Amino acid sequence: MKKGLIFLGGVVTGVLLTFLFAFMFSSQKETSVKENSGLTMFEQPGDVITEKSFKVIQALEQGAALADGEKEYMTTFLLVNDEGKYYYDHEIVKVPSGKVARQVGIFKYTSGGGLDRTVPVVKFMDK
Repeated sequence: MKKGLIFLGGVVTGVLLTFLFAFMFSSQKETSVKENSGLTMFEQPGDVITEKSFKVIQALEQGAALADGEKEYMTTFLLVNDEGKYYYDHEIVKVPSGKVARQVGIFKYTSGGGLDRTVPVVKFMDK
């Protein structure tokens, strides 16, 4: 009887440790753009960006996306969204009514072609 309880205790402990390690490793794999060392946020919001819409060229994790501007097609921006919306590739993102796009930082990354890029970080804010 005593051996059976020790065995059962070992099984329960093993299952609990397995779930604990799985949770720890799965939460570590989800890294956000904010944790990336290439992101520099300004203390105060910067200039207003005159774009009225953006076309997502690459959706990133945790509500961020690299997007081209409507007017400045060759200008890439990093859109950040603190409201929980996730972007998708080729999505057209319009500046919401009553808000403006403001530069709130810069983002440095290496493109797929191996080029180092620096782009403005944009957030939709009240006017």
